[in-house]
Amino acid sequence: MIAELRHRAVWLYALGLVIFYTPYAGLAKAVTAGLMPGIPRGLVGLEILPAAILGTVVTIPLIITLLGWWKYAGMPTREIVLSGLGLALIIGSTTVAYTFNGISIVLALLLMRGGLLIMGPITDAVFGRRVRWFSWAALGVSFAALFVSLVAAHDHSLPLLAALNLSAYLVGYMLRTPYMTKLAKVRDAEITRRYYVQEVLVTIVLLPLIPAVMALFNPALRRGFTTFWTAHPAAVVPVVLVGVFYGCHNIFGTLIYLDCRENTFCIPLFCGASFLAGYAAVFLLSLFFAFPTPPASQFVSSMMIISALILLSPFHHKLEDAWAAVSGRPLRGAAVESILFVCSGNTCRSPMAAAIANFELASRGGRARAESGGLTPRAGSPMTSESHAALEQLAIRVPRHEARSITPEQVVAARAIYCMTESQRLLLVQQYPEAAAKAHCLDPAGDIPDPIGHGLGVYAEVAQRIQAMVRLRLQSL
Repeated sequence: MIAELRHRAVWLYALGLVIFYTPYAGLAKAVTAGLMPGIPRGLVGLEILPAAILGTVVTIPLIITLLGWWKYAGMPTREIVLSGLGLALIIGSTTVAYTFNGISIVLALLLMRGGLLIMGPITDAVFGRRVRWFSWAALGVSFAALFVSLVAAHDHSLPLLAALNLSAYLVGYMLRTPYMTKLAKVRDAEITRRYYVQEVLVTIVLLPLIPAVMALFNPALRRGFTTFWTAHPAAVVPVVLVGVFYGCHNIFGTLIYLDCRENTFCIPLFCGASFLAGYAAVFLLSLFFAFPTPPASQFVSSMMIISALILLSPFHHKLEDAWAAVSGRPLRGAAVESILFVCSGNTCRSPMAAAIANFELASRGGRARAESGGLTPRAGSPMTSESHAALEQLAIRVPRHEARSITPEQVVAARAIYCMTESQRLLLVQQYPEAAAKAHCLDPAGDIPDPIGHGLGVYAEVAQRIQAMVRLRLQSL
């Protein structure tokens, strides 16, 4: 149950992104388009950027404080420094993208998210992550939605400054996405939070520093650091709020990215949620201000984005089941795979490994399952009480279990087979020669000892070692 809730949390993050991204994008456009009372038309993105940055660099540390995550702070590595630089470029360029005259919120989203969607499958391919069919389908629908809006746009020209800003945005993600994937897209929440906090420590330093250096050469940025505050007092609070809303939506967006599933899942989910927020911002501006009504093409794109989000949701399991019922065979890539864990008696190590693996698999959102069996079991024997207690210490639900022998069907169906010792692996291969290519020791460094006859402390140590090796093996699969 806990694993299922953690697996579904990504949809709460998407909801949080929509809630805060809508006022962020709408307010950035309203301030610079002269839609708000007391704020003259003519403010440019670079001029409001310092005040928006102030809102962001105050809000993000405050959120970390409220969450109690400062305990994860530490000296960032070189890779995290580069990732933090990427985030600084993303934050600054995103805000500026919504402020160009003649470039709508939706067109700005199209330009930014198009390149980001391309990065998802490329990054997955580089890091060898399996991409499931519904992620590919959602990616395709997202591209189609971009195409519909882009073709319907009347003006496709892009000013030089806007092109440079877009380049900075894409460079930011080119820096950040690979390092996030390498360092933090794992099931371990401690690693994810540590990465986020250390990245933020870099970003809140570089985010104001980069435009401060650029202000030496750019008059608009220089005004943003100096005269903006007194020349446009009515704009100060709304612009700072732009940064506050960015800081709020940033944590939700980052948690979507850091979900352990493939980028080809996470990036369309992020893009879909931000597109819905962008469309909502346009609708609200047209409702409350003298802003052009969104064209029909944007409604069409909205519906396409919603369909992509539905594909990414658990609804895709219904499609898989329907296909299997009609065709008599599972949808390609949707078949339930099995992983087999083997020990001698099937009352301690292998059932603990299967329980841990099923917990991990459920959290990752896959449809694979883990099973266990023994080479010389006493059939029907229960899992030992110490194994129960060791699993409970790891916050893993203890399944009902009866010891059983390995069956030929299990060996054939298993994608991978992991034995607790080398002698068990050799015996398994002797009994089932067809298992030779996929049978391995769970821990390549050595045998996992049998805790039978020892106390709970030994069981707990064995369970922790099994958990670490299961995570390592699942990541490689």
